[in-house]
Amino acid sequence: MGMTGECLGCGIDIDYQEGECPECGWDPAAFRKRGRHGLSKEGHGEPEDTGGSGGPPPGPDGLRGI
Repeated sequence: MGMTGECLGCGIDIDYQEGECPECGWDPAAFRKRGRHGLSKEGHGEPEDTGGSGGPPPGPDGLRGI
């Protein structure tokens, strides 16, 4: 017995272990291979390196806000 659920391409019920969706061709194996559902890109979710201390930016007087 395979793992069933809705196809993320068209929404019909499919057995994920049988391969791609017979209706739209969406492939759960290819989806998993993309890593974290395609979100595992370099720098994704990481703060930008601005070279600062990480605090608030300086105000007009050059001092950091409290």
